[in-house]
Amino acid sequence: MVDTERKLLAEDVHPICYTIRLEPDFLKQNFLGRVDINCNVVRPTQVIQLHSKLISITAASLEWEAKHWDILNSLRYVEDDDLVEIQVREDLPAGAEIVITLEYTGNFKKNLEGLYCSGYKTADGKAHELAVTFLEPTCARQVFPCFDEPNRKAEFAISAVVDASFLCASNMPIEREVTVSKSKKLVIFQKSPLMSTYLVGLVAGNLSRVDSTSSRIPLSVLCPNGSERQASFALELASDALTFFETLFDDRYPLPKLDLVAVPDFSSGAMENWGLITFRTSQLLIDTENSALDTKQAIARTVLHEIAHSWFGNLVTMKYWDGLWLKEGCATLLAWYASDKLFPSWHSWDTFIMDTLQAALELDSLESSHPVELVVRDATKAKQMFDHISYKKGCCILKMLLEDLGEERFFRALGLYTRRHKFGNTRSEDLWRAFQDCGDATVPDRMRVWTEETGFPVILVTEEYNNADKTSGEVTALRLRQERFLVSGKHRGPSSNSLVYPLRVSVRSDTGIDVYGMDEQEIVIPVRAKTQFLKVNADHRGFFRTSYTPRHLQKLIKAAQATGNSQLPLRDCIGLLADILALTTAGINKTSELLDICFGFRSITPFSVWQVIDKSLTKVLSVFKYEDAALRKALTKAAADIFGSKAQQLGWEMSVDDNERQAAFKASMFSAAGLAGDDEVVKEARRLFAARIDGNEDAISPQLRWEVFVIVITHGGQAEAEALLSLWRTSPNDDERYLALECLGRVSDASLVRWALGLVFTDDVKDQDIFLLFWLMGSSAHGASELWEWTKANWATVEQRLPANMQALILGLVLEGLNTSSQLEDVKAYFAGRDTREYDQTLAQKIEGIETRMKWVERDVGDVGVWLKSHGYWEERD
Repeated sequence: MVDTERKLLAEDVHPICYTIRLEPDFLKQNFLGRVDINCNVVRPTQVIQLHSKLISITAASLEWEAKHWDILNSLRYVEDDDLVEIQVREDLPAGAEIVITLEYTGNFKKNLEGLYCSGYKTADGKAHELAVTFLEPTCARQVFPCFDEPNRKAEFAISAVVDASFLCASNMPIEREVTVSKSKKLVIFQKSPLMSTYLVGLVAGNLSRVDSTSSRIPLSVLCPNGSERQASFALELASDALTFFETLFDDRYPLPKLDLVAVPDFSSGAMENWGLITFRTSQLLIDTENSALDTKQAIARTVLHEIAHSWFGNLVTMKYWDGLWLKEGCATLLAWYASDKLFPSWHSWDTFIMDTLQAALELDSLESSHPVELVVRDATKAKQMFDHISYKKGCCILKMLLEDLGEERFFRALGLYTRRHKFGNTRSEDLWRAFQDCGDATVPDRMRVWTEETGFPVILVTEEYNNADKTSGEVTALRLRQERFLVSGKHRGPSSNSLVYPLRVSVRSDTGIDVYGMDEQEIVIPVRAKTQFLKVNADHRGFFRTSYTPRHLQKLIKAAQATGNSQLPLRDCIGLLADILALTTAGINKTSELLDICFGFRSITPFSVWQVIDKSLTKVLSVFKYEDAALRKALTKAAADIFGSKAQQLGWEMSVDDNERQAAFKASMFSAAGLAGDDEVVKEARRLFAARIDGNEDAISPQLRWEVFVIVITHGGQAEAEALLSLWRTSPNDDERYLALECLGRVSDASLVRWALGLVFTDDVKDQDIFLLFWLMGSSAHGASELWEWTKANWATVEQRLPANMQALILGLVLEGLNTSSQLEDVKAYFAGRDTREYDQTLAQKIEGIETRMKWVERDVGDVGVWLKSHGYWEERD
C-alpha cells in the first residue's frame, strides 16, 4: 500500500486488458474462472499486487517477453486487505508488457454480491435459475483477481460457458457462440472500451428478451419468462431516455447496445453495469394499467438514473470512492430533470422538494453526517458512501448550480466535462473547472465548501422596522444570518460556527423575486415600501433551512392560505411547511406551531401541500407514540378530523376523468383518514378488502391498493394478516404482492408482529425483501418494540446472510422506531461489544436520531397536550 490515508494498490503495474472466462455450475453452486491480465509495468518491481477475495487460485503464471514463470507457489495472500501479491524472480523493468494468467474457483455468494445464483418460478411451478453479477463497489475481486479500483480502467474481453438453452448477456454484444458439448455453449462477447472493474456485468439463465423497435441502437429488456408484457414501459422509456440524453449532451451513447435486466434476487434498486443494467424486478417491470402512480414514477426515475450513468460514472468515472457523488449526484439530478421533461404532468420538481431535498437535509442536519467528499480508506468504508449524502445532497448542490447558471450554461459545462474526460477518471475539481471554463470563475471556490464541509445553514430572518423602537411600523429591511443547522439543537448561537456556506438567496415578495449573494455570515437586504410578504428561498432552490420570527411566519401563513390568488406559489408552501417540521424537531419552533400551520394550511388545495401535512402529522404521531394513551388518542382524533374531512371532500371513487395526480390525492387522503380511524373510511376499506379476498381481482383500484391494505391491517387482526400473507404468496400481480408484504408490517398488536417476524429467513420472504416487511413496523409502539427484540436475537444472522448495504438499511428501519431513554441505552449496550465497521456510520446516525426524538418529546409533550385541549381534541375524561 502506498497511500497514507487510503489502502490502495501499488502503482507499479497498470492493467490494459482482462480476458475473462467464467463457467457457473448451479448444481455445485460455484464457478470456474480464468483471467489473463495484460499489463504495463510503470516502475521497476518484483512484486505485483492484485485484489482477490473468497476465490481459490489453482494455477498461476506470468509471461514477459520470452519468459514464462509458474508463480502459483510465490503467491502471498493478505486476507485482511483482500490482496494477493505476486513475487517474481527478477525485476520487471519500466515499460515491460506482461501477461498474468490465473485459474481459480469461487462459490456463488449467498448475500447477493459477486457472482451469485438468483431464481424464479413460472406459472407452471417450474423453477428457473440464473447467474448474475453485482460488483459495486468492491466485489469484482470476488469474481476475478483484478486491480479493483475505479481509476484502474482497462478493456474487458468476457466469455462464459453456460447451458446451451440459456440466454447469456454481458456488457458488449455477442461476438460468437461455440458449442462445447451437447448441453453447453461458450458465449464470447466483443471487447469493451476502457471501463472500471465494478462495471463488469454478466447474466445467464432462462430469460426472455423483449426488443425495442424505436431505439437507435439494439435495446432490450431481459426478464423472467412470463413477465414480458410488463417490460413495455421501461423499454419505451429507455429508448426515449437515450435520445434525450444524447441530445442534451450532444454526445452519443458510447456502446453498441443496451440491455435492461430484471433480476428476481437483487440487493439494491439497480446497478449500472455498462451496457447491461441490472434491476430488482419491482424497479423495472410494471403493469401500468394495474399499478399506482408512485410505483410508475419510482420505476421511471430508477431507469433514467441508471441510463444517465452511461455518461456520468461509466464514460467518466471518479478516481476513487471519495468522489462517488460525482456519478450519483449527477445521475440523481438528471433523473429528476429528464422526468420533468418527459412526463410534465407529474410536476416532478414539486415532488423533488418533498423527496430528494428533504431526505438530504434531514441526514445532513445530524452531527454524524459527513461531507459529500470523504476520504475513503478501505473497501468497508466505500460501501457506506452509498447514502443520501452522496446521492441526494450531491444532487441538491448541483440543482443549486443549475438554478444559478441556467439550463444552457449548466448543461454546456456538463457536456464539456464528459467530452474532456471521456473514458477517464476525475475529481470534483475537474467538474468545477468545466463550469469555470464555461464562464463562471466563482464556481470552484464556492462549490468546494459544499463538497468538502459537512452540513448546511439555517438562515435566521429578522425584520427591521422604521419606527424608533425598531419593532413596529413598516418593514424596511431583512437581516439574514446563517448558522450551521443541527437537528439536535446543539451549538446554536452567534459563535456556533465560523464556517460560511456560499449562497445565492432568492427572496420572493408580492412584487417578484430578488436574488442576493450571501458569502458572509450576515447580510441586510432592503425591502420595498408596502411589501405584503417576504419569503426567503423562493421555490426552495437553495440547500438550507429558513427560520422566521413568529410575526413574520404569520404573514407567510396568510400568504400561503391565499395560494389561489398566487400570492405564495406551491413550492414555497411545500418548503415552508417542511422547514417548520425540521425546525420543530430541532426545538427552534414548538410542536404547537407546527400543528397550527398544518391545520392552517387545510384551506390550500394542491395535493403536494397535503402530502407534507400528512408527513408532518405522521411524524408527530410517531414521535409521541410511547406517551400515555390519552395524548395518543387526542392526536389521532386531530388527524382524523383534518384528513377525514378532506377525504370526504375529495371522495375515493376513482373516475375516468381523474388524472393521475387527482387519483393519487384521493388515495393519499383515504389512507391518512383510515389510519387515523375515520369510521366511514375504515368501513369502506374493509368492504373493498373483503371483495378482493373473495376473489374479485378488480375490486380495489390500483391507486387504492396500498391504502386499503394498510387501513385493514391496522384495524384488523389475525384473519386480515393471514389474508395479506395469502396475497403475497399467490397474487398474479407483483405490485399487489409487494404492497401486501409491506403492509403486513403494520399489524395491530405485539403477538401479530411476532407472527409476522416469524416469516423472516423462511421461504416466504426472500432475504432481499426483508426490509419491505420492516418498512412500516416501526410506526407503532408495539411494532417498533417487537422489531428491536427480534433484531437483538437475530442480528448475527442478518450480518451473515445480507450484504453491507442491506444490513445498514435494515438497521436504520429498526432504530428509527425507537424513541425512549431505555431503548437508547439498550441499543448502545447491544452494539458496544460488536464489530460494527460495516454499518458504524448508520448506527451513529440512528442513535443520534433516537436522542433527538427523546429531546423532542421531553421538550414538547406539555405543549402538545395544551394545544390538543385548547382545540377540543383532548377531553378531560380522556
